[in-house]
Amino acid sequence: MKKYSKILLLWFLTLFSPCALRAQKENAEQKVRKNDIKITLLSIGSGSTRLTYERAFTPRTSAELTVGIIGLGVDWIHHTKSRGYLLKLAYKWNVVPMVKANSPLAGFYLKPELVIADFRYALKSVVLSEANPYYARTLQGALLGEFGYQLLLKWFVFDVYAGLGPTWGNGNEMNYYHGFMRFPKDGWLSFTSGFRLGVAF
Repeated sequence: MKKYSKILLLWFLTLFSPCALRAQKENAEQKVRKNDIKITLLSIGSGSTRLTYERAFTPRTSAELTVGIIGLGVDWIHHTKSRGYLLKLAYKWNVVPMVKANSPLAGFYLKPELVIADFRYALKSVVLSEANPYYARTLQGALLGEFGYQLLLKWFVFDVYAGLGPTWGNGNEMNYYHGFMRFPKDGWLSFTSGFRLGVAF
């Protein structure tokens, strides 16, 4: 019994020695992070809140799902009292990985992204009354080719992106679709850009 006690004590001291604790900390920091959750901060100021979940499948590929609640935010640009939803689905290729991050989530990437925005908004051209505005519905889609860079510092994520692609739908009086814009206003080309902040795990 004493023999086992000595072995147990030696194991305990070895496990919690400064060197062992440092090694455990380094292993934890080197953990490959394959998931992240991000928020598009600027969208809150345009009248919607968007959350993005990303999951890596291989060392070079991942997928993103973004869900937006239109109306959960402060629309200080258009003041349209919009209400609806936004969905984005993207598949990403990490073409130039961020080597130091040791994660498939970090680096320069390319991605095709499908965007659907469906919401009601108060028309400025038709005013029934201040208390009872006239609402129109926008259902607009876009297929965007995007490029961007995702920085990963331990658990912190910074994602900046831009892209172009075709769009279709019934249009919008103010040329704003909560996720992209048309160019020109009545044209078929859509444009997007922005940044997200998040946490990786």
